[in-house]
Amino acid sequence: MPDDISSDRVTAIATAARVPLAPIDAERIARAVAPTAARFAAAKIDLSLETEPASFAAMQQREIGR
Repeated sequence: MPDDISSDRVTAIATAARVPLAPIDAERIARAVAPTAARFAAAKIDLSLETEPASFAAMQQREIGR
């Protein structure tokens, strides 16, 4: 996992989130995040993330349109 954290990966995530990000900033973010990700990977910490179901997101969009 920590080896996968590259400036290209940071740029891809920022692009998907529609966040403008300069290449130099993506490199800086990758360098800053990699050590923390490496420690999490070494400790084998499991972080369960809650996600919203698609039906909730659809209803939320419908309510916003009202």
